[in-house]
Amino acid sequence: MTPTSRDRIMTEALRLFGEQGFAKTSVAQIEQAAGLSGGSGALYRHFKSKDELLVRAVASRLEDRGEWQRFMAPEFSIAAALDSVTAGGGMIDKLVALCRIGLARLDHDRDVTRILLRDNSIPADLLEVFRQQEYAVVMAAVTRGLAELAGDRVRDQDWDATAAVLVGALAHFWMIGDIFDGGHPANVDEDRYLQATAEMIAARLDWAGTEGEDRG
Repeated sequence: MTPTSRDRIMTEALRLFGEQGFAKTSVAQIEQAAGLSGGSGALYRHFKSKDELLVRAVASRLEDRGEWQRFMAPEFSIAAALDSVTAGGGMIDKLVALCRIGLARLDHDRDVTRILLRDNSIPADLLEVFRQQEYAVVMAAVTRGLAELAGDRVRDQDWDATAAVLVGALAHFWMIGDIFDGGHPANVDEDRYLQATAEMIAARLDWAGTEGEDRG
């Protein structure tokens, strides 16, 4: 299906916002990138303002959840999925797999992630869209996944706080890597970072050391 002018505007706007920043990207630049006449005002036939374009484009992109979509279904077993991915591996292996899915989500929406994590010129309306349509949804899935993985072995944990720590660690790693063109300033690669993150989350939930294999 051939993209409409509106679709092209949203796609190119997100790319430019992610690369240059919201404030530094002009309407004329967006129009030209979308194959329209730059400076013609054609963008305003679809959006009232650049602010509205940003909010609607981000909301539209976030609706495409990719691999995360299945995690949102209440009947979907996150623990079973991670067990399948790791071929029956230990708890650390499953947590690393969960971390990799989280990083893949950030990469899937690279332009949006850059806008939200690196651009302080975005309007407040966009933050609310992100909070409701992305952060709250991802947090709910991660929280449920941690609870499923723990089962009956660990009770009365603050699942929300633990999920927030995990999501925050992944967001930080992604952002630092993006700023430094794919590398980490401490020379810590993805495998080592995710292993350390998984071990700390396991310790938080009193999983580390429960089974010798879990440290593998």
